[in-house]
Amino acid sequence: MRSPIFPTLRRFALDRRGNVAIVAALAMGPICVASLGAIDLARATSAKSQLQDALDAAALGAARTNATTDAEMKVEGDRYLRQNLKLSDDFALTSSTFHIGESGKIIASARLDVTPFISGLLTGGTMAVTASSEVVRADMEVEIALVLDNTGSMTEGSKLADLKTAAKDFVTKMEEAAGKSVLPNPIKIALVPFSNTVRVDGTTYRNATWIDQNGSSPINDQIFTTASGTQHANRFSLFTTLGTPWRGCVEMRQAPYDVQDTAPTTGATLYTPYFAVDEPDNRTTGYGSDFQNDYLNDGTNSSNWRVRQGSITKYRSTNGLSTTKGPNRGCGLQKVMRLTTDFSSLRTAIDNLNADGNTNIPIGMAWGWNAVSPYAPFADGVAYNTPKHKKIVILMTDGENTIAQRDTPNDGTYAGTGYIWQGRVLKSNNTPLQQGATDAERTEALDSRLALICQNMKAKDIEIYTVRVEVDTGTSELLKSCATGEDYFYDVTHSTNLTQVFQSIAGQIAALHLSR
Repeated sequence: MRSPIFPTLRRFALDRRGNVAIVAALAMGPICVASLGAIDLARATSAKSQLQDALDAAALGAARTNATTDAEMKVEGDRYLRQNLKLSDDFALTSSTFHIGESGKIIASARLDVTPFISGLLTGGTMAVTASSEVVRADMEVEIALVLDNTGSMTEGSKLADLKTAAKDFVTKMEEAAGKSVLPNPIKIALVPFSNTVRVDGTTYRNATWIDQNGSSPINDQIFTTASGTQHANRFSLFTTLGTPWRGCVEMRQAPYDVQDTAPTTGATLYTPYFAVDEPDNRTTGYGSDFQNDYLNDGTNSSNWRVRQGSITKYRSTNGLSTTKGPNRGCGLQKVMRLTTDFSSLRTAIDNLNADGNTNIPIGMAWGWNAVSPYAPFADGVAYNTPKHKKIVILMTDGENTIAQRDTPNDGTYAGTGYIWQGRVLKSNNTPLQQGATDAERTEALDSRLALICQNMKAKDIEIYTVRVEVDTGTSELLKSCATGEDYFYDVTHSTNLTQVFQSIAGQIAALHLSR
């Protein structure tokens, strides 16, 4: 007789209902180990990322110090590394190196030990993560002038808006490049908006010695003509009499100083304050077109337009004068911003750009040159040929040089070139441009001055980038020849491409001068 215990044992052996639980229990151990191992791996990956970021910052910070030996570099590097590395107690910085390599390169490395949750049970130790970094101790500094066309044609389409976006992005790109340099102020940027004139701060520079305070420049009196010749006038005194502040616009200097950066000291080297004279009363002239800038009563019965326009006794206090009528007519553009490292203020100034007036590229370039020149009016630039320094001017324009024509005895409107009959603009043969000249002749004369100022700037080792935007007339040869080389000229068919172009220029500057 079979014992009853054997069937019971047999049924137990054949029963499969508890297998899943058993398998799950047996598998739990490896799963837990794997999960904790994955967590350890994630912690190690995070630690490596933090170590790399901290080491990069430490290498850059150490490179910016005055350390000249490996020992000094180690002290500075460790200090920055400790400041930037914020880890919990189960992470330990076990080693770091900082030393000076060839060409001033700073080479850094560091090791971090991570106490694992599970790996240590198997290996009995820690996990090591490492990082390395190299920083070029570049020591080049650059001075950049943005010379931007702010003439009336910039209001067409989206040109002005696109220019603002592109110029602001350029400033940001340069700010980022400056942040990677080991020098405290490696990049300085100036902003020079231009139209037919250029405007400085009328309050700041009202009494500056480089401004013609007493009318000593020979071009000062030319607009105050009478039937028998000229009469002397102090333009600032006339502004005061009118009760209208000088807005800050300046005129082209008398040749040859219009294409030079000769320091303004006396006479023709000084900058003449822009003063648009009161033109004759329209009702008495008898000419085909009205004089546009008639803002005072002439106070005379003379039929001679020169007497009516040139009189200085008619200036008296009056109201309602603006940049569209009055002595500041044509001076509606924004002010020049001198070389600065205040990139935020630069972007704000670019946002405030507005379009006004005709195109006079030479006067824009003259003040771009002034911005980086070591000489007055600003004297912000380092001396020419200073080692490890570079001066750069970026010109953007959307039009041809223009001196307006108009059917009045003045044969045009007042501008930074004065009136055309003053003969202040020299042609390519060095003879004065005269009244009655055609549009083409006027453009050619200003073009010749632009070619000459570009030549003079490049002779001082100033790099010039030129950008031509949506120009349908003429050729690009002038701006091509003005630029330092073929790679420094950009012909932009649509203003929406300006950002890409300015980013390309920023990249060139960084590659050529800010890294090695």
